[in-house]
Amino acid sequence: MKTIKLSLMILMAGLLLVNNPVYSQNKYEVAFGVGVPELLSARIKYGRNLQVGVCAGFYTFDWYGSTVLDWSVAAEVTYHFLGKSKFVEVSPWYVLGGLGYFHLPVYNIYEDYDVACYPRIGRTFNFSKRVGINMDIGAFLPLSAATDIYPYSYSFQALWCGNVNFFVRF
Repeated sequence: MKTIKLSLMILMAGLLLVNNPVYSQNKYEVAFGVGVPELLSARIKYGRNLQVGVCAGFYTFDWYGSTVLDWSVAAEVTYHFLGKSKFVEVSPWYVLGGLGYFHLPVYNIYEDYDVACYPRIGRTFNFSKRVGINMDIGAFLPLSAATDIYPYSYSFQALWCGNVNFFVRF
């Protein structure tokens, strides 16, 4: 069941991103960064003021002599809404909404959950027309329990989340 959910999320995100031809208007954005709970992450977004995209994160731990891979995948929508930037027409303040699957068996407070949504608010710092940093913070709202760790139990707990990433526009 988890594999089907993950496959559908990747397929939907791929259809959103692949059907659009590449324009010379800097509509594609690729970002790499670090965040909670997505760990080391890579993002691909399409759009200007309203962006749709996907995020994949991973991290490996040495857990009592064996290597464990924590990973996540999510679909995201970002809306830029306030302020002016010196280098680009896109507003620097934004809200981000994401829905993702998180496989984090070693990652403390997030290990109890596998599907969650995360609304965030953030700011873009543009260094030039193509390069900059995004910083955001928000809430991690779990939608289901990780049944491989704690079967048949679900205890809702809103947690904090955030991300800092370096991006390049194409």
